[in-house]
Amino acid sequence: MKLEGSKLLDRTQLDALIAKGLNYVHFSPALEPTYRQQYKNEAAFEFRFRGPIIFFLYAFLSYGIFQVLPDGEITRQWFSYYGWVGVIILGAWVLSFFKAFNPYFDLYTCLGSMGAVAISFIIIPIIGKESNDALLHAAMMYAVVIIYGFVGMRFYTAFIAGWVGGLIAIVVTLWLHFDIDWTALNRTYTFSSILGMSLAYAIDRQHRENYLQNCIIALNQQEMTQQAELLELLSHQDPLTGLANRRYLNTVLDKEWRWAVRFKKPVTVMMIDIDYFKNYNDSLGHVAGDRCLQQIATVLSSVASRSKECAARYGGEEFMLVFPMTSTFEAKRIADLLIQRIGDLEIPHPSSSISSQVTISLGIVTIVPQMNDQLTEFINKADQTLYEAKSQGRNRYKIAS
Repeated sequence: MKLEGSKLLDRTQLDALIAKGLNYVHFSPALEPTYRQQYKNEAAFEFRFRGPIIFFLYAFLSYGIFQVLPDGEITRQWFSYYGWVGVIILGAWVLSFFKAFNPYFDLYTCLGSMGAVAISFIIIPIIGKESNDALLHAAMMYAVVIIYGFVGMRFYTAFIAGWVGGLIAIVVTLWLHFDIDWTALNRTYTFSSILGMSLAYAIDRQHRENYLQNCIIALNQQEMTQQAELLELLSHQDPLTGLANRRYLNTVLDKEWRWAVRFKKPVTVMMIDIDYFKNYNDSLGHVAGDRCLQQIATVLSSVASRSKECAARYGGEEFMLVFPMTSTFEAKRIADLLIQRIGDLEIPHPSSSISSQVTISLGIVTIVPQMNDQLTEFINKADQTLYEAKSQGRNRYKIAS
């Protein structure tokens, strides 16, 4: 039986569960319900294949008993009782094909197993004295062992089915005033029950150990995926600002440029520079400079937050924003908003010759690229436009004509 590992528990909880052991064949309250649900689904599925095998063993044993029974009323009486065991097997097998009954797998197999044990037990004192009861005892032993080891119930469920079924049989037998051969009972039912319990315990524990291993594998895979995603993110991210780095920016630019060429759509880039940032660093220090870059980056990322848009640190105090499918008119609106939000930060700048606060300059280029256009020329034009904005007094934007 193959069960998928759960990710409900973290590494510490799994280690604690492993250290505690599985002597009681039971998981923690956080994991046990998930395990039971998976187990019932898989056990019901496997019973579709186990059911016919169990029925074949039942039919084979029934044929052997039928051969040694005397003809007449005894045979009919035996068949009227033992035939119900076959009905129980077939009924459970049919239910296993309906997924709606999977949550009740323990219930219907437990009740069916109780009935099978009770019937196999009761038949012995009813007709055993009038026939060779060796096969009848063997039938009961087979029923007990199959219930514990082959039906697919968990240990505690099989334990209840095996012993409660036997207890019901004893009560009914005494109520009907039949004699019980307690010596034979101990040699058959009791010993086979102990054997079956050992088998069920070993199987249940092995299933749980395998499930724990699958949980560890699932957790390892999850951690590896998270680490890979983190490494992927770090390889694309500027460590100071959290924006895209130059490497990832180049990838985005190339992708969006090709897309714009193919579908003949506009693409806009904004080259941004913090005005007199060197003076800012010289006056307030690099720690304050880093803090300023981070605040500016937060505003930039909020402006370029839609799908396919990109905010990147281009180098030093320079940034670049990429806006696919954005016209010149839309770019102008974004630039006005950007300058306003930077002003709203009110970051003091004691060394600026144009303002008491930190300001930015922008160079904006929008193009519907053609096959013969070059991406490098497009970027150079944005850089040149930024230079023109700075030459015209800074704290403004310039749109390339």
